[in-house]
Amino acid sequence: MPSARVQAGGGGGNGGAGGGSGRFKRALLRNLILGLRKGGVASGEMGFHERKSAIKRAADAALAAARGTAPCWSRSLAAELAQAPQQHRSPPSPSPRKMICRKIVRRSLIRRRRRPIRPANNTTAATTKAYGGGGGGGGAARAMVRKRASVLKEIVPGGKALDMCALLGETLDYAVSLKAQVDVMQLLVRTLQEQKLKNSGN
Repeated sequence: MPSARVQAGGGGGNGGAGGGSGRFKRALLRNLILGLRKGGVASGEMGFHERKSAIKRAADAALAAARGTAPCWSRSLAAELAQAPQQHRSPPSPSPRKMICRKIVRRSLIRRRRRPIRPANNTTAATTKAYGGGGGGGGAARAMVRKRASVLKEIVPGGKALDMCALLGETLDYAVSLKAQVDVMQLLVRTLQEQKLKNSGN
């Protein structure tokens, strides 16, 4: 496991603590490395599913700790981790949040493939219809908003207890933090691969 001195994401010159700042990424990387060491993911005795679960737990714990207690989602995520068992000896069943995320990805890919090419002169009419204008489409638009809000409540930790305005803010903060988590984990993977190549060359 590499040391915590691995540099994560520059550009944090202003020292901001937000989900996309360099300081946040450095704290996230440090917490992730410590969590992976504590979880013993490098142990040869750990099975695939057990290692996968330990890595996800360490990544989620690092994300919540680095973001702090300001957003609701980080407090809820930390509470979920505190209540969850430390290890899973059998393959864990997919959580409702993960299943919903997969459905959204599949649905978006299908719609992208099937999306028809509209003529240029229909653009204004299509836009008006999408936003509930032009003849009684407001009810369908509001139903769509409620449906998508219910999906967000399932995805964002602690989202079920939030109203619409708070949910949108939490969703944005959570999405930015998840992007930083992906960047840090990709950096860690590249560092491990470089070390492996260097050791194999010696």
